[in-house]
Amino acid sequence: MKKSVLSLAVLITLATANAMAATTDLTVTGTITPAACTPTLSNGGLVEYGSLALTELEETSIGYSLPAKSLNFSIECSAPATFALIANDNRRDSSGTNPWLFGLGKHQDQAIGYYGMRWTYESIVVDGQQGMTLASNDGGNSWDAVFDGVLQDAGRAPDFLTGFSTTSNLGPIPATSVNLTMDVVGNIYKDLTLNGAMELDGSATIEVVYL
Repeated sequence: MKKSVLSLAVLITLATANAMAATTDLTVTGTITPAACTPTLSNGGLVEYGSLALTELEETSIGYSLPAKSLNFSIECSAPATFALIANDNRRDSSGTNPWLFGLGKHQDQAIGYYGMRWTYESIVVDGQQGMTLASNDGGNSWDAVFDGVLQDAGRAPDFLTGFSTTSNLGPIPATSVNLTMDVVGNIYKDLTLNGAMELDGSATIEVVYL
C-alpha cells in the first residue's frame, strides 16, 4: 500500500512538471540580395510649384495643366544586380482608379487632381549605354519593350513592374547604374471648388525590387 502511494505521488509530480513546461519559437527570415541598390531623385525628390494662380495655368477640357517639371533619377548598385521599380501612391484616396495617375491630395475633402511620372527613351542610360524601359504586367514572368517609361501605382496595379535593359529581346539585365530624366506632369480638376489657398500634397514612394 505504501509503495502504491509513492508511485502515485511520483506520477503526479511528473505530470505537474510537464504541464508547467513553456516553449517559444525562434524564426529567422530575411532576403539576401546580390548587391545593394540605391534610388536617388534630384532636389531631394521635391517638385515645387511655389505660388500659382489658377488663371496662370493652361485650361483644357478636363482641368488645368500644371507646368511639367523634371528631376534626375538614378539607381546606383554596389555590384551588378537585376532589379525593377514599383511605386506606391501615398495619396491614393485622391487619385481615382487609374493606376498611371497619382493623387495631389485633397482640398476641403475634394480631390485636387493628379500627376504622372514618365521619361523618354532618349534620356535612359544603363551602365553608360543607351537604355530602354521594359514593362511587366504579370509580376516579372514576361516583359515587353516599351522604350519610354512610366510608373504605375502598385496599390492598383500590383503586378506591374518597370525594368531596364539595353536590348528589347531580354528581360531586365544586371546593371550597376541606371540614369534617366523623370518628367512630372500634373493636372488640377476643372470642377474643383476653390475656397481660399489650396495646397498641393502629392506623395509617392519609389522602390527598387530585386529579381
